[in-house]
Amino acid sequence: MIQIKNRVFKETALLVLVLFLSGCATTSQTMVKTIAPSAEGPERKVCSGQKGTVFLIASSSQYDEHVIPEIETAFSRQCYAVDKRYLDQKPTRLGYVNTDEKRARTLINALSDRNVHYLWFIRGGSGALNLYPALHASRQRISASTPKILIGFSDVTAIHSFASHELNWPGVHGVVASYNKEMHEIDNSKKLSINNSLNEVFEALSHGVNYTGIEPMNRQAAKTVRGKLDGGNLTLVQSLFSTVYEGSYSDKIMILEDTGVTPKQLDRTLHQIEYSRKFHPRGVIFGQFYGLNASDEEKSLYRY
Repeated sequence: MIQIKNRVFKETALLVLVLFLSGCATTSQTMVKTIAPSAEGPERKVCSGQKGTVFLIASSSQYDEHVIPEIETAFSRQCYAVDKRYLDQKPTRLGYVNTDEKRARTLINALSDRNVHYLWFIRGGSGALNLYPALHASRQRISASTPKILIGFSDVTAIHSFASHELNWPGVHGVVASYNKEMHEIDNSKKLSINNSLNEVFEALSHGVNYTGIEPMNRQAAKTVRGKLDGGNLTLVQSLFSTVYEGSYSDKIMILEDTGVTPKQLDRTLHQIEYSRKFHPRGVIFGQFYGLNASDEEKSLYRY
C-alpha cells in the first residue's frame, strides 16, 4: 500500500517490463502486520512529547466533516498533533471539496508554508487533475518553500506527480487520513484500509520499505534494476499521457494500482501503455486492481 517516491532501489530484482505485486492485497501477510485488538480496545501510546504536526488537507472529493475529531484522535495516539488550517470545504455540484480555484489556492498555500512538513490528505476521489494549471503557474513560489512529505493515494496521485516531477519532493503513496487501521479501531464501520496503519507510513519514511511479495511475469524479472519510484493510481497516471504535464519515465520504476477499472478496461489501458512513444520506464510493478470483495475467479481474470 505504501510507495516511497524518489527512493533508489538497491540490488532489488525487479522486472524491466511487467511485474505483479501480489503483496498489495489487503489480505497479504507480506504487506500487513495483523494484530488482534485486546478486549479493552487498542493500546494507547504514552507520549512524552509530540513527535511533530500533521497538516490535514483535502483537494479532491468532499469528505465527512464528522470524521475530523476521529482523525485527530488517531494521530494523537501516534503522538502527533493535527493542524486543520488548510481544510476549506464547500462542496460543489460535482462533489469536489470546493471550486477548482479555491482548492488550488488552498493547496498552493499549504505547499508554500514553511511550517508544513507532513501534508496528509483526508481522502482521494476525483478532481485533483483540474488543479495542474494553477500549480504550474505557482511553481516558483512553491519551490522556494521547504520540501513537504505528501501522503495519500487514489486521486492524490496527480498531486504526487506534480510534487515529484516538478519539485523533486518526496511523497508516500499510502493510506489517507480518514481510512486506515487506527480509524477502524475508533469506528469499526470504516472498512477501507483496515490493515494499513498510520505508523507504517512513518516507519517507511524512517527505514524504507522492503517488498517481499513481488511475483515475476516475464523473463526479465531476474534482472537487477535501479530507479526512482513513481506512479500510483493508473487512471491518474494515464490521464497525464500526451499532455503538457506528462513527465519523463526513463529513470523510473513505476508502481501502478487501480481498483476502479474492469478487466477489459485494464486490458485496453495496458495496450495503450505498450503503444506509447514516451512510457518506457525501467520497470513496472502492478499492485491491486480487483475490488475488496472479488472472488478468486475475478482475481484470476485480472492476472490473465
